[in-house]
Amino acid sequence: MRVGVIGIGQAGGRVADHLTYHSLWGKHQGIVPFALAVNSAQADLLGLKTIQKKDRLLVGQTVVKGHGVGLNRKVGAKVAKHGLHSIMHAVTEKVIHHVDAFLVIAGLGGGTGSRGAPVVISKIRQVYEEPIYFVGVLPSEDEGKLMAMNSIECLQEIDGMVNGILLFDNDVWKKEGLPLETGYGIMNHELVKPLPLMLGAGETANDRVGIKVVDASDIIDSWEGFSYIGYSELKAKTARDRLFFFKKKSSIDQLSPAMRCYTAIRNAATLRLTGECDIKKAKKALMIIAGPPDELNMEGFSHAKSWLESCIATPEVRGGDCPIRGWDSVAGMVMLSGYTEIPRLGVSINNVKPPVSMRASAFEAE
Repeated sequence: MRVGVIGIGQAGGRVADHLTYHSLWGKHQGIVPFALAVNSAQADLLGLKTIQKKDRLLVGQTVVKGHGVGLNRKVGAKVAKHGLHSIMHAVTEKVIHHVDAFLVIAGLGGGTGSRGAPVVISKIRQVYEEPIYFVGVLPSEDEGKLMAMNSIECLQEIDGMVNGILLFDNDVWKKEGLPLETGYGIMNHELVKPLPLMLGAGETANDRVGIKVVDASDIIDSWEGFSYIGYSELKAKTARDRLFFFKKKSSIDQLSPAMRCYTAIRNAATLRLTGECDIKKAKKALMIIAGPPDELNMEGFSHAKSWLESCIATPEVRGGDCPIRGWDSVAGMVMLSGYTEIPRLGVSINNVKPPVSMRASAFEAE
């Protein structure tokens, strides 16, 4: 699945930058045909490493003079609307590339991201027919009540405008005692890690074609409402391991290929999700097993799929495999979707996509 990525605000830009790096240099190349970073703070744009400078858009210069909007959503709306023409001009130039969907990324607690994202999403919805997905970073509780309120208002505004919302909860992934930059860097890495596998599993490259291929339509059919994604890796048995068969083995080394595949999926769905959620309330699930072709075991895949079907509210589970030669791990990726509430914030959504005739947004009337 090829996605056009638009990162808005500080967190959105950094996550988009990290995902673009994987698309250029990772094992699943080409999943991001284009990426834009939009911000009202010049310093945040200068800190990006992968997105090209011409694709970093500074908006609201006449309003905030490149210093950002703080946590003020009213000012965030103003700078987003001032910059909307230049943003859409950049998107229009890029959409000459084939994309299956748009992926808008933003931190939910800030001013530029939480208010700019609904403005941009509304306009894209009017112009393009491709699905729009949103990745939102939830602030931790200790980041304050104002950021929590910004998150609630943002999610309420995009309700009905996007096809699905993937959430990453900083409260779950924060690590105490680390420098601020290091902590946020780790969280961004954990958020992005499963996305290349999910998006790239169906993009064939050389001889890397799975037996059960997950393509763009599988992702689109699986991704709705609030969603959470999990990722887990287990070391695979390499040729070196087989050569040194007398070496002392760990409990993971002793797992059969079938059990290794099953365990990777189960760990991803229960221990490594991007936010706290009740697996029993998920309405849909998507699962992918990746690793060396010899380690992708059909018995383990079927066992994991049956287990996942028995866990979620409805047995609607799509899945496939992604062989990667030369890799030394078996990875499991699971996305649980169809949630309608975030208990920690007290937010609920209608979980209904807008009909075409209703796509014009209230932002036009503001």
